[in-house]
Order: sequence, then C-alpha cells, then structure tokens
Amino acid sequence: MIKLLPYTDKYENIAVNYIISFFGFHSSLNGKTESPEYIQAKENIVTWISKSHELYIIEANDNIVGFIHIWYKGGNVAWIEDVFVEETYRGKGIGSYAISAAEEIIKKKDGYSAVCIDVVPKNSNALNVYRKLGYDTLSMITLRKEFNCNYREDIADVLGYKFKI
Repeated sequence: MIKLLPYTDKYENIAVNYIISFFGFHSSLNGKTESPEYIQAKENIVTWISKSHELYIIEANDNIVGFIHIWYKGGNVAWIEDVFVEETYRGKGIGSYAISAAEEIIKKKDGYSAVCIDVVPKNSNALNVYRKLGYDTLSMITLRKEFNCNYREDIADVLGYKFKI
C-alpha cells in the first residue's frame, strides 16, 4: 500500500538525506557531482513546509521511500515541484501513485483547476512517467544562462530553437 504522509519533524533525517540525493541526482544529469549539504537540505524543508507549500513523505508497504513537494504558486495552478523515490523502489509505480495522490490533494483546494510539473529535460525516465500520467501540455519554458562553465552538451530542438540540455 502506498500513502502520502504529511511531513512532520519525525521524518527530518530521512527527508534531509533524500533531498541531498535528489539534488545530487539532478547535478549528475549534467556531469556535476554537487549536492546540497545537510544545512541546505534542512533549509529546503523549512521552505517546503511554509505558507503555500506542502511536503509529503511517500510510504510504500510501511517503508519510507521518498517525498513529494507541492507549491501553490499560481492563482489557479499548483506545481508539483519535487518528486523523489529511493532508487531501489523506482520502476514499481510508486512515483506515479504519489503524483496522482498529490493531484487529488490539489483538486480539493478551492480554485485550483490545473497542475504543472517541472522536469529536467535530460531526465527521460521522469518525462516518460509524466507523459503517461497525462501531462501533455507545454506551458512554460524555463531558460537558463550559465555564468561559468556550461556542462550541458546535448542539444534539443524546442519550437524551432536549439538549446543545450
């Protein structure tokens, strides 16, 4: 059985470790080895449980296996900002269930008629999952400018423009 549990302090240590792994994974997609330190991860939690945010712990068969972060930053649109499932539990439908459960939480909020989800273009596994879950509308594109070395080498064609990903 899979459940979303509202974050409480009793999950702090495991949540911090998962946040470090989450950001470390995203850095590795671009050839970096950076990940936040313990203090930075704890600061993320403070933000993710503040006003307009919700943090849930993902539990599968009585095991804590990840987290999901929702941010109500739009007038009628919420964002599923961060989804993490521990590597040994991936590919079992846990992330998909967590996203669907988060969507149900969002639907119950007055005035929310849509949900967006951010994804790093190189995270093809996540892109495939999101497409299967019905995320089929390109809403907003975030462009990034590196001030130092740009480690991205792959190129994607988006709406006729070429971008490093």
